[in-house]
Amino acid sequence: MFAKVESQSNGIDLIKIDNEETKIVFTNYGARIVSWKYDDNNIVLGNVVEADEFYEENPFHFGATIGRYGGRIANATFELDGKTYQLDANNGEHNIHGGPEGIGTRFFDYEIEEQVGQVKVIFTTTIKSSDDHFPGDIDLEVIHTYDVDHKWTIEYKATATEKTLFNPMNHVYFNLNRDNNIIDNHSISSSKLDMYLLGEDNIVESMKPIDLVDTFNEKNIQFKDIFTSEHPVVKAQMERFGGIDHPFDIGGNEMTVENKRFLLTVNTDMPNVVIFTFNDTTSWQSDFNIYKAHSGFTLETQCIPNDINLMGEKAPSILEANQPYYSKTSYKIFEKEL
Repeated sequence: MFAKVESQSNGIDLIKIDNEETKIVFTNYGARIVSWKYDDNNIVLGNVVEADEFYEENPFHFGATIGRYGGRIANATFELDGKTYQLDANNGEHNIHGGPEGIGTRFFDYEIEEQVGQVKVIFTTTIKSSDDHFPGDIDLEVIHTYDVDHKWTIEYKATATEKTLFNPMNHVYFNLNRDNNIIDNHSISSSKLDMYLLGEDNIVESMKPIDLVDTFNEKNIQFKDIFTSEHPVVKAQMERFGGIDHPFDIGGNEMTVENKRFLLTVNTDMPNVVIFTFNDTTSWQSDFNIYKAHSGFTLETQCIPNDINLMGEKAPSILEANQPYYSKTSYKIFEKEL
């Protein structure tokens, strides 16, 4: 395995890692994944050739590291230790993905470590309270590791100067089909697939999820069957949002997604996975926007969005001052025997 760096314009560097059957590409812009190819099939949405033009105007956060808080915070406000914090509202009345100064649109410093059987790309930045209006500054490392077993691992290491919220995740969109054909034929599987229901503005309205394994009497459930379900609760959610944009509890910190050719496994120490099936692709008025609804899906490993307002002082996104934060998620791709 080896890595090489290709510099494009506007300060964007592409870090390209070659592992024979698979190749993966990261960039310093948003500490993001740009491409992941198995042979000639790109299993994530992105643009290597024109990354310098593609990403800065893209509103869909393709492959970006999201922080300091992934997902929405209702009414762009929360209370911590009796103090109310007002954030920037950048999603209607709500704050999303850390606000307009979120880290997905900044350039990270980085270094590359080539080791036996793996390559590490260590991205670093500091999140400033003066930029995003959350309490405290955070020193952050985002470590992308790719190994000979075709496994991509993301580690987050952080320390905050004050008690704050921290809910990082990666906004990668997967598609195991060729040519970004819609992902309705993919199946999700876990011993537990509990889906939290959304109310107004895609905000979780209750901490009582619906058990999809029980609802479908199946641990391996096709996206299409969820989209077209006649179960009254599921149907109402799918009609309202055009697909899935929901947090899940999964079983054993592991889930899989598969189509006929590939199997993708996810392992995480985060409490939830947000699955978003790219339900409305029309907001980006660009020649680069070749995407139709359901042309990808995210697996955002994180705390449930808006947890601070749902759970108060028990919210898992609360990070104490000067306490080291660590989280790890791995995605591994397998080619099925045909």
